[in-house]
Amino acid sequence: MTFRRFVYVAALLTTALGCGGPSEDMSAEGSAPLFEVDPLWPKPLPNHWLLGSTIGVAVDSRDHVWIIHRGNFVENEIPAALDPPRADECCFPAPPVLEFDPDGNLVGHWGGPGEGYDWPTSNHGITVDHMDNVWIGGNGPDDSHVLKFSRSGEFLMQVGDPGHEQPNSNAANHFSRVAKLAFDAEANEMYLADGYGNKRVAVIDAGTGELKRYWGAYGNVPSDEDVGL
Repeated sequence: MTFRRFVYVAALLTTALGCGGPSEDMSAEGSAPLFEVDPLWPKPLPNHWLLGSTIGVAVDSRDHVWIIHRGNFVENEIPAALDPPRADECCFPAPPVLEFDPDGNLVGHWGGPGEGYDWPTSNHGITVDHMDNVWIGGNGPDDSHVLKFSRSGEFLMQVGDPGHEQPNSNAANHFSRVAKLAFDAEANEMYLADGYGNKRVAVIDAGTGELKRYWGAYGNVPSDEDVGL
């Protein structure tokens, strides 16, 4: 037997032995869950709506799934920008905030510029708190605030002064390109990953928007110094 044939036969025997042995029971307690993609979820959107870049997903107390996307970029999405069809001829961007029930039905939609608040230049992240209020951040160059809405899209509060392009990780009146928000129901507080500009975690009162505390890396006072990473 040549050396090449010996290696080939050895490989076959190793494979056969491996296949014939007992397999691990993935249903045992403590094993990782198995996920299966549902290609039909969510159901098709009405009005020839298309999604742009989906930049945030959240689940509320009713197991409804919320997404926020950048619909103003929809003409640049693939395959929407292919010719044919062209997105600007056949279709329209969906509203930025969409709510789906567990079956994938669209049950709510709203968002975009409105009276009394500054819609982010580049919306980023969506969080639904324990009161089913919806919080939105932004990571555009001058997005230095966060927004709070009711589940139906009623504007409730804007926290932070908009329009600050330079980071200031010790500022009390604005943020800098907040990436994501999380809530503490017991304390009624919102935690802000602040952010793409600032280098801190900021905590605000979810009812009043008051800045309560913040910290930087390793719990230290945050610094905007460029460390060259």
